[in-house]
Amino acid sequence: MKSKLIAIFGFLTLITILLGCERTEQITVPMQAEAVKIGFLASGSRVTYPNGAEIAVSEANASGGLLGMPVELVTAIGLMEADEAVQAASTMILDDNVIAILGPNRSAHAIPISEVAQQHSIPMVTTTATNPNVTGAGDFVFMAAFTDAFQGAVMARFAVETLGLTSVAILTRSNEVYTEGISEFFRTNFTNIGGTIAADEFYEEGTTDFTQPLERIAAAMPEALFVSGLSEEIVRVTQQARTLSLQNTAGKPVLFLGADAWDNSTLLTNEEIDIEGSFFSGHFSPATDKPSGKAFVETYQSLYGETPIGGQAVSYDAAKLLFAAIARAGTLDGEAIRDQLAATKNYVGATTIVNYDENRHPTKSAVIFTIKDGKKQFYKQIEPE
Repeated sequence: MKSKLIAIFGFLTLITILLGCERTEQITVPMQAEAVKIGFLASGSRVTYPNGAEIAVSEANASGGLLGMPVELVTAIGLMEADEAVQAASTMILDDNVIAILGPNRSAHAIPISEVAQQHSIPMVTTTATNPNVTGAGDFVFMAAFTDAFQGAVMARFAVETLGLTSVAILTRSNEVYTEGISEFFRTNFTNIGGTIAADEFYEEGTTDFTQPLERIAAAMPEALFVSGLSEEIVRVTQQARTLSLQNTAGKPVLFLGADAWDNSTLLTNEEIDIEGSFFSGHFSPATDKPSGKAFVETYQSLYGETPIGGQAVSYDAAKLLFAAIARAGTLDGEAIRDQLAATKNYVGATTIVNYDENRHPTKSAVIFTIKDGKKQFYKQIEPE
């Protein structure tokens, strides 16, 4: 269909030229260039994450494409297992001939996919995958999101310095690189600045009844509970925790804390959940006052009829970062694009990236959200040190 549209466009252009020019014998129609294909991977329920990248593609094509060629996004969404995600990435590289990969959003998928990208010298920019090991495969792999090392430290300092907490319990999904990683970074930073971990509990994938670990946490009477799980699990954990009436030593309800997995419509639109007063970290606030961020929000709302969350914003930025690197490189050569990605300075989009460190981790800010009157609200922005 795309090739037919290009052919029709070329034919109409020729007719226009012929009608408007006297020396028709000198008219030639140049061949249309092949599209620059970019792969985009979205894991789990984050099926709207390509929307952000699609906006970036539309903006690029409206400005003449990349190096004079149109940009085409090759997408794979709803990827549930790591093997499935790796196969999708391999197909994009070997069969679809993508010159770069954007995503995925889940660290457990991004890590093995990065090995495939590195093997084929394909530049890769992950979206909301946050575990620092995402870039461990090599120098072709970059992150558009902050790392859990930064996010964990942000939430730990916020708990102590802003909320005044001294005793926190942690509940973590085990054997998952993201959930275990963010809990470890929070735990280490919280204790390093004087906090106490009152209880440290784990649960397995597929758990639906959290009564036992929650009862042990209740017995410890912490001031807050840091819940590190995936969105569907967070819904059940917090529902059951409220049923058990977890309280601190003063008899007040335990406060819930979380990380960027909380910024999910599955969690935030659930009418049965009770997370009023909770705090969690995220990538982007639609309440931003930065012109580029506001422009992204307005465009997203006009196209999709809803307000974007962090995942769509970071997906937009991942694409824009890649396109800017390609433009600077002046070529589709993978090594040249990689070098320009590494040279990124003061990128401004939906979010901002100051630069990349030697591990291809970005220097950027984080946002703290709270739940007030049942809705997610911006609370504070934390800049990198």
